[in-house]
Amino acid sequence: MFSKKALKYVSQFWFSFLMVLVIVPVFSLIYAKTIPFPGILRDMLFGFIIANALGLVIPLGLLADKFAKLFRAKNGSFAYILLTTFVYSFIYVIFFSCLYTALAIGFPSNYLSVVIKGFPLGFTVSYIISVAINPVAMKLSYWTCSK
Repeated sequence: MFSKKALKYVSQFWFSFLMVLVIVPVFSLIYAKTIPFPGILRDMLFGFIIANALGLVIPLGLLADKFAKLFRAKNGSFAYILLTTFVYSFIYVIFFSCLYTALAIGFPSNYLSVVIKGFPLGFTVSYIISVAINPVAMKLSYWTCSK
């Protein structure tokens, strides 16, 4: 178990773990119409490592909190969860759309148009899954940081 001081790191871990567990197979089904095993496990591990690294480099929690405060959402309210999750999803979808598109097709002349074309669906699916996963990730985080 961890102390409450580690909550932001623990919540980053649980959120990215749960997201990768759901998102990678979902997008594999959407775009490839299959879940290639064992390659999906490699993609999950890769996504998990990148998501955690990105979360440590970019102060996403701070950005998300400030965004929610712009709309005067109270901490812990459903509006707060919707607004903070919006920021997380938006940043992660931009990053992962660019990354996974490059891994899938390289950098052809239409690379940017392919990324932009896939963004609305990617963001919508990611946002819905993020909102659904957020309470579970937070419960696991508080349980893990029970000291």
